Amino acid sequence: MQWLRKYKPFARAAAIDMMAYRFNIITWAIVTVFEVACLVFLWLAVYQSSEGGIDAAINGFTYKEMIVYVVLTTIFGFVTFNDDTLWSINHDVRQGTIGNFLIKPISYRGKFIASTLGAFFMMFVVFGIALYTCALGVLIGIGYLPVPSVWDFIAHLGLFLVASVLACMLNGAISYIFGILCFYTSAAWGLNALKTTVVSFLSGTLLPIAFFPNIFREIVSYMPFAGMSQNPVLILMMKYDYLECGKVLLISFGWLILLELLAKLLFNHAIKIVTVQGG
Repeated sequence: MQWLRKYKPFARAAAIDMMAYRFNIITWAIVTVFEVACLVFLWLAVYQSSEGGIDAAINGFTYKEMIVYVVLTTIFGFVTFNDDTLWSINHDVRQGTIGNFLIKPISYRGKFIASTLGAFFMMFVVFGIALYTCALGVLIGIGYLPVPSVWDFIAHLGLFLVASVLACMLNGAISYIFGILCFYTSAAWGLNALKTTVVSFLSGTLLPIAFFPNIFREIVSYMPFAGMSQNPVLILMMKYDYLECGKVLLISFGWLILLELLAKLLFNHAIKIVTVQGG
């Protein structure tokens, strides 16, 4: 309870900050809709030109499953990945305000954890519930997403929510690690571009991991990135049974602990050599 009282203001501030730029979010949502439309037509062309035509299954995905994957992955990224940890750390280092946090009785990492969860909660409540409800309703209604039973769907939906929180935390931890690198270099834009590219490619956001070469696919499936997009979406699509769901959730949780330990070690080293540019 004491931890909650201490970090609740950071979560609340992050949630309010998300809604302070509603026009940017709405614009982003509109762009996302056009992105989904382009991807749908792209995959339509891919399947039509394949050997089996539109009814073919490519690397375990039928055309209908691929459309469901594209729609849900895009929504998932829009709702879940709204973390500005890297930019905040870069600002603190450049402006010299990092020193203020080091002398306060709060954890610098704890501040960002609270902010990440606050932003995620706000996006999920304001946009996520409506987007997922509409998408799932349409996809199930047109027969693109078969539902074995109502209870099975509810169970996978609950596991999906757990996976979403873990994905949000994994993204926050990786953003924090890349943010700490700002202690060593002022190239925050380059670090953010590198992080975005790596996460988008290895998480299955741009392309399902099933399309990767065999050995590379096996390696990536056990890395933390798979739990940041593909695994939660496949859980929601009910392509994983309960045993597989438990497996991927445990892998994500294990990686979260390892990343937090790595972030702590890296931060302890970084604060010893930090040279602020604004103070």
